Amino acid sequence: MRKPALNLRSKILAIFLAISLVTIAGMIVIALLFIKPLLEAKLEKRGQSIAHAISYQCITPVLSRDFLQLDLFLREYANSENDVSYIYVTTAEGEVIAHSFGRAFPVALKELSRRTGKEANDITRLQTTEGDIIQISEPILDGHLGRLHVGMSLAPIKKDINEIIMSLISFAALFFFSSLLLLLFIDRWIVSPIFLIRSASLKVKAGDIDSRVAVRSRDEIGGLAEDFNGMLDAMKESRASLVQEKQLLAESENRLRKIIQQSPLSMALVNPDGAIEYINDYAVQTFGYQPQDIPHIKEWWLKAFPDPEYRKQVTGQWTALMKKAAAENGYIERREYQVTCKDGTQKTILIFGLLIDNEVFVVFEDISALKQVEKELRASKEHLDATINALPDLLFRIDREGRIYEARYSSANQFYLAPELFLGKRLTEVLPPEAAAVIMTALGEAVAKGSHRGAIYSLPLPQGERWYELSLAAMGRPDHPQTQFIVLARDITERRLAEQDRLKLEQQLLHAQKLESLGVLAGGIAHDFNNLLTAIVGNTDLALMRLAPESPVRDNLQRIEQAAGRAADLSKQMLAYSGKGRFVIETIDLNRLIREMTHMLEVSITKKAVLNFKLTDPLPTIEADATQLHQIIMNLIINASEAIDTESGVISIATGSMQCDRNYLNSIWMHEQLAEGLYVWLEITDTGCGMDAETVGKMFDPFFTTKFTGRGLGMAAVLGIIRGHKGAITVKSEPGRGAAFRVFLPAGGKPKDPSNGGNRHEAGWRGKGTVLLVDDEQTVLDIGGEMLKELGFEVVTAMDGSEALELFKQDVERFPFIILDLTMPRLDGEQTYRQMRQLKPDVKVVMSSGYNEQEINQRLGGTGLAGFLQKPYNLSTLREVIKEMK
Repeated sequence: MRKPALNLRSKILAIFLAISLVTIAGMIVIALLFIKPLLEAKLEKRGQSIAHAISYQCITPVLSRDFLQLDLFLREYANSENDVSYIYVTTAEGEVIAHSFGRAFPVALKELSRRTGKEANDITRLQTTEGDIIQISEPILDGHLGRLHVGMSLAPIKKDINEIIMSLISFAALFFFSSLLLLLFIDRWIVSPIFLIRSASLKVKAGDIDSRVAVRSRDEIGGLAEDFNGMLDAMKESRASLVQEKQLLAESENRLRKIIQQSPLSMALVNPDGAIEYINDYAVQTFGYQPQDIPHIKEWWLKAFPDPEYRKQVTGQWTALMKKAAAENGYIERREYQVTCKDGTQKTILIFGLLIDNEVFVVFEDISALKQVEKELRASKEHLDATINALPDLLFRIDREGRIYEARYSSANQFYLAPELFLGKRLTEVLPPEAAAVIMTALGEAVAKGSHRGAIYSLPLPQGERWYELSLAAMGRPDHPQTQFIVLARDITERRLAEQDRLKLEQQLLHAQKLESLGVLAGGIAHDFNNLLTAIVGNTDLALMRLAPESPVRDNLQRIEQAAGRAADLSKQMLAYSGKGRFVIETIDLNRLIREMTHMLEVSITKKAVLNFKLTDPLPTIEADATQLHQIIMNLIINASEAIDTESGVISIATGSMQCDRNYLNSIWMHEQLAEGLYVWLEITDTGCGMDAETVGKMFDPFFTTKFTGRGLGMAAVLGIIRGHKGAITVKSEPGRGAAFRVFLPAGGKPKDPSNGGNRHEAGWRGKGTVLLVDDEQTVLDIGGEMLKELGFEVVTAMDGSEALELFKQDVERFPFIILDLTMPRLDGEQTYRQMRQLKPDVKVVMSSGYNEQEINQRLGGTGLAGFLQKPYNLSTLREVIKEMK
């Protein structure tokens, strides 16, 4: 048996109950399933943020073990935050060292902290007597100092959830009673009249045309009842013509329906009373409103324009357009409106229409997609404009001929010319030839391949020369004749200057490393060379002393002694290059030194050269070795003289002083890390043949020369002497334009007493006692021991520092003094000397080395050497050092 269908009243009631139940259940589910996890996650993030912030503040107290201060800090922080239940700190082993409880640490929490103290999990949920807790752990200093634990209470969240649920239930109750009142209203004023009309229509259907509907209101339903009654009256009056009118009406409706249904636009027909007689399916599809949803124009205004202000604006404009159309040609002008559809979405609709008799034919054109595209294009253009305006680069739009159509820039100062002077012109017409050629070449590659990147050019701007890097890209097909190109020019001047500075610093570093390496090599060679020369000089000296004056061999020995002296000078040059030459320091007036050398300089240069002096008076004094300064000046003057080859020229000697700051010192090529301050400079220039960059780069290398073979240590020694004096040298030269050498030496300082050796004593002096002679060269031990015996001493020798210490430990009072070599394997002279002083603080040690005495004192820090013996040495030098021991 077929079940009876529910009537309208039952359906409305069922829908109302279902909506109410679903609303209440949905709100509770949302509160429990979405809001609660969201609040808990937010609490976790807050706890992590608090733990992360506090962990950094715990590092210092934990490191200093100030746990009382840490307790106070944690307690104060926990009391200041409502949702923080507790905070405590554990060691890496899980032991609690500080907490915020203000009393004994809870036993249960202590056990939990011991179990979880080393676990990687950072978040733990706990159930305590005071409520549920989320505990967040944060390592302190990557866990090396322990972990910080923060307990975040869930009680505020539960309170918030309960308040939300109660609010939702209150809202649902309000919604239920409001809907119930609405339901009663609908039943009283809509459903009941509809039932009456339905009942009357059934009677009419049964053939009772005399039946009438009682009119209970003057609204649309009352109007519908009146219309229904009027329809019955009309039917009764015109029953005879009903069939014909019905046929005509059907034909008219079919014709109109075909027109409307086949149109791709939404259409509607509104009668003079405002009733919407017809809307096509496309309108239903577009807006979602069924004909029964908007039977009258009033319902359309309310539903399509729910905002009262906007609805007032729309209806006022539509009324004005209707009046204008009625007064003119009947055409209602197009206007754009935001229409709200049944599903709540808004669409942009273009509405226009026609007045046909007393009815209004309305057309709706949905342009939402077009407006969205327009909006996206506008946003894209704004984004592109903002991006271009934010770029520090210059942007140009040009064609394949190089004609400039557009320029974008952040500052007009970046341009070579003002925009009005180059827009519309070709690059070759406005830019310098070199820059235009670079850009046109890059443009040619972009025409062929579609893009180009990396071309570099420069422009002379008012603020100086600027360098730019190009990027070009085609706006479409590059082979199309009408294609234009986007050009980005990025200012790389600072980057280029930085790169040049970096390369310059690298060159300075490489040069300093090369000089250091060669200096170490020269010093090592000189050291070994001095050991050999000590044997040669010592043996020659002893042989001459023991040989009869009339012996024919004496002349040969004296020649050997002279050759050894020249070899010693060569060794001193190598030590000077290494920066460890023996200097006799005194206060020197550089101008006076140069004037004293005038005659010697004039006879040393070629007759084709003229010597010119430009000395600045007065000039600060310098602390230097006069002999070494003589060598610097002579080497530079002789080089300048030899540079003046075939034609006459001028050699200039100039002096001066200047205050050098760090920036200027860093700009000097030939320098080490010099101190800022006042420097005296000596400059020697010539008008000779000059040097290229490669020659300048190698001129200070040992044995590099542009002259005949066998030369080449002069400039290397000059550099070594300057470095030994804590100075610097610069070189400027170009082929065919001469050369300029400027030497910088620090000014001022207290003069040092020259180590000239004191008064000479007679050769017959003799000593007594046992001397310990230590050296790693057997030849030095042999000749040194023989010379000491010649002076009356007994000699004990050792090959290195370890052997010497063993001998010294056996009897520290045995040796009145010890001659100790500085450079030895295993245990060098410095280490040996320091250990001997520990055994006997007043031990007398004479240090022997090829390096100068200043270098030795600097290395030993003035620890009280009894004397210094410079290698190579002879018998008389050895006698003088022993007699003058401290």
